Amino acid sequence: MKTVVFTNSSWGIPLLMELYKAKNLQGIVIPSHVHHENENIEAFAVENKIPLIRVDKSQLNTTLKAWLIDLAPDVIFCMTFPYLLPKEILDIPENGAVNFHFGKLPEYGGADPLFWILKERQTLAHITVHLMDSTFDHGYLVHQEQISIFPGENWGLLGARLSLISASIPGRVLALLKQPEPNFRKIPEGQIKPKPDLKDLTIDWANQTADSIEALINASNPKYGGAITYFRGSMVRILEVSPADVSNATLLEPGSIVYADGQNGIFVLCSDYRFLRINLIRTPEAYLTGHKLAALGVKLNEKFYSGNKEKEEKKSSLIL
Repeated sequence: MKTVVFTNSSWGIPLLMELYKAKNLQGIVIPSHVHHENENIEAFAVENKIPLIRVDKSQLNTTLKAWLIDLAPDVIFCMTFPYLLPKEILDIPENGAVNFHFGKLPEYGGADPLFWILKERQTLAHITVHLMDSTFDHGYLVHQEQISIFPGENWGLLGARLSLISASIPGRVLALLKQPEPNFRKIPEGQIKPKPDLKDLTIDWANQTADSIEALINASNPKYGGAITYFRGSMVRILEVSPADVSNATLLEPGSIVYADGQNGIFVLCSDYRFLRINLIRTPEAYLTGHKLAALGVKLNEKFYSGNKEKEEKKSSLIL
């Protein structure tokens, strides 16, 4: 089948490579906004002499429509493409337009299902392949796979792994689409998960358990630069933690540093009176390990806050 792929991230590259090797890749569509990942996609297209077009929303029914009519693809595949495709585009390929969504539908519809899957401490991820209609993450279910999430797996690692698994799926999907009378189930209506906002990304030391905080940090790495907290009056982002055992720790408020030295790093108390070791943190000045923070002078009994309203501390650089 002649296939055109709509994508906007490096997660689409394994799919592109598999379709190219099978001689099914006819064209690539990426958004007009230039960033590092779609520059890599463009480089792939140039190297392999695959037609590519950049479009913005205003060009979907004009420039893009004419380009697709000229190519006459049998099917469209979408992965991480940000624009809702109008019916005029969906109707061009004989076998429809198919989206690869990294979440179970309708439970995890929306632009970033992996954030919510990890934040909510799910143990399973899903690759949902569905025929698209004029509503985001809706239409008819074609294929679905269930994948176990590794302990400690973060947003970037999980997304990359799902993209590699997705690259093995198109052959099965194309065979299903070729059936004389396919019997695909309509996806029920569901509430779209929103993009995470500042509150969603901020650690609530007083109420979140150690496991919940670790899950939020994994869900925020690397796309959101880590989970947000405040220290010495500045916003910082924690990118990696691990459970820690502390004996004879002083019982302080959640968010308090109960251990700090250059050899073992920094341990923080959580609301369930368990402890997390800070492995990697992003401050206004640098990315630092917990060991480095302790060596630079962060001390026992200092505290991470859930908001930037603390009056106890004077705003200053984290680097002493």
